[in-house]
Amino acid sequence: MKCMASDSMVSLGNGLSYPADKIRKVKKIIVGAGGDGGDCSRFLEWATRDFKEPPPKWKGSKEEESFLALVLKADGLYVYAPSFPEPEKVNAPFFAIGTGGEAARVAMMLGKTPEEAIELACQVDGYSGLPVQVLEL
Repeated sequence: MKCMASDSMVSLGNGLSYPADKIRKVKKIIVGAGGDGGDCSRFLEWATRDFKEPPPKWKGSKEEESFLALVLKADGLYVYAPSFPEPEKVNAPFFAIGTGGEAARVAMMLGKTPEEAIELACQVDGYSGLPVQVLEL
């Protein structure tokens, strides 16, 4: 089963947070993003337009990425950053981004499902929060 999972917490710099969808199914792909909320939203909207238009203007500079995104296709998982000319294929059985990404990757290395991995990451990362959203390709 190919799927993408995410937590639902978006944190603002002033200590406020709110729940939001961070992943979206678009035709035959799933996209997700983590980082600056505005740039993540712009990336997800750009994906709904099939990435046809030029990329949106991102908040961060090319030296400092403001967000990372994942694109799950039938042929594999790709990572995208504003400084990349195009998404780069991830040659690994799974991957995770965001503040809880490392915890989620360790959990999956230990055999947890993506959903279980996100649930565990939410327990140790103060910027990750439930509920977990899972979309299947």
